[in-house]
Amino acid sequence: MLRGYMDLPTFAYFDFGNTWSGSLLRDFNYRIEPHAKDEPPCLRVFVWFGDICFDLAEEKETFEEEFSDEGYQRVVEKLNKRIDNYRVSIGQIEKTES
Repeated sequence: MLRGYMDLPTFAYFDFGNTWSGSLLRDFNYRIEPHAKDEPPCLRVFVWFGDICFDLAEEKETFEEEFSDEGYQRVVEKLNKRIDNYRVSIGQIEKTES
């Protein structure tokens, strides 16, 4: 299902223990991992730049949200904001005041 810029599965996909990764705009990469057994349970998200795979990327931005549908919605919002910021940084769009 299209959620902002990304075609992402529903929360149920992560509830079954699956990891999702993707890339946009050639250099913006992301990965969402479920950590249901952690204390507290969370969705862990990684963002990195460049044409390099997750395992070889040395610099990754990481954030976590609660392991729930609401937490997943916040993950989607944060990723879309990061994509907007990246589009501004590469001159694809102009920064808007919000």
